[in-house]
Amino acid sequence: MKKLLKDFEIAICETADLNQALALACAYGNLLWFADVGIHDAPLIEADLIERCLSMADTGSVAALNECGEVLHVVSEPFMTGGHTRLMEKLASMHAEPADLLISRQAAPDAKAHVCRFFDKTRVVSASCPVDALAEMVGLLSGYKKAVLHIHPDDILVVIACGVAKRLSGLEVFFVNHADHVFSYGSSVADYYFELSGHGRRFDLTKCIQGRKSFLGIPLNMPRAQMAGDFKPTTQAALLFISAGSDIKYKPRKGFSIFKLVARILDDYPASTFMVIGSDVKKAFWWWPLKLRYGSRLSIRAHLDFQEYSKLVAKADFYVDSHPLPGGTAFAEQFVKGQRCVGLISPVQGYSPADRLKRADINAVMESIADYRFDKETFFAIEKVNAYDSVKERYLKCLYDGQLCANPLDSDGNWAGDTAFFEEQKGSLNVDIALDTFLLLSRLERKLACRLFAALSMGKKLKLLAKMILARKFR
Repeated sequence: MKKLLKDFEIAICETADLNQALALACAYGNLLWFADVGIHDAPLIEADLIERCLSMADTGSVAALNECGEVLHVVSEPFMTGGHTRLMEKLASMHAEPADLLISRQAAPDAKAHVCRFFDKTRVVSASCPVDALAEMVGLLSGYKKAVLHIHPDDILVVIACGVAKRLSGLEVFFVNHADHVFSYGSSVADYYFELSGHGRRFDLTKCIQGRKSFLGIPLNMPRAQMAGDFKPTTQAALLFISAGSDIKYKPRKGFSIFKLVARILDDYPASTFMVIGSDVKKAFWWWPLKLRYGSRLSIRAHLDFQEYSKLVAKADFYVDSHPLPGGTAFAEQFVKGQRCVGLISPVQGYSPADRLKRADINAVMESIADYRFDKETFFAIEKVNAYDSVKERYLKCLYDGQLCANPLDSDGNWAGDTAFFEEQKGSLNVDIALDTFLLLSRLERKLACRLFAALSMGKKLKLLAKMILARKFR
């Protein structure tokens, strides 16, 4: 598989048409974003494309700039849901004066209107042709001293634009590594590479990061709410257990799943109910056996708006973190809001000190439920690492003074994670390929696309074929 992907890299560098090379690089990044085969960055592709794009940059217009803005945040696409856009908004609110925002791809009207409130000026790249979009971004980036990137892992255009702008105007680039557990472009252009977790720091060791690393952390508001007190529920108590996360966070992988824990909770507390928020039971077939077994006692609800979600979670007796993929700082956020938080230790860990509230096996989790004790030390540790003011201090000192911070969430003594958890095992590639990505690869590099299709497992081949048939039917 690595030989095939190496051939994709060679094809990108040898494609004479720059528009096609950039499009192919984007598709390649999207492929690696979802197919972890041990390749987590692509500095050679970045370096090659930056050199090629330098020749088409308009150096005259860059040199003619009279005024230079201070900070420009760059996002591929803002969303109304999820934590990535919320993190960008919080960092933007930490500036003494409002910064500007560049949206490199697209934005739904409601998402654009929402993020505009956190920035002074908001621009969306208007050009659709890769080379034209690149030139547009280089012109904008060169008018600022610093760029803070919140981009998708496959957003090669922003990375190349930053590389060109650095050479032309001395732009300083800060990379907020939102998706710190997957492949991402950007390792060669970032002057400062922010870490968000212990998992991310370990994962970054597999990359060729050329800039300086500094811990940032994910900021949380620390409400001074009443903390959940000690609790010893009876087995006949009508308890409400709630867990929240997207489908993929609960999908069993490499022998890890949450299902035995859910079953044990519902068996040991027969008058209780368990609610999962954010999962689509129609698609997430891995929930079906438990749903058939427990009926209405197991409620699986699709995404809720934030207010409704908050009201439901506030009623819970226990908040159970998603597994095998954790909820990031969502787990810590519920704890500091006063919820009783329990869960299984995930192989993907180190997003907050709230990991200390989890246990290594089901029996230990059940013990923590049967005799729940509020952990004051964990609360103070979360405050030190994830409180808004703590993150703000680290962020601004790095952004304006170049001061680096060590990562407190990763020490040799307590690390029990697995940075290769998403990596595909040898054999057939058992990953979903985005239809648009495959069709683009087929158009630009047909032979390589056929080899990619041949490398897929039978199930993924059939799924991709079904997508292609449906796309033609509804075209």
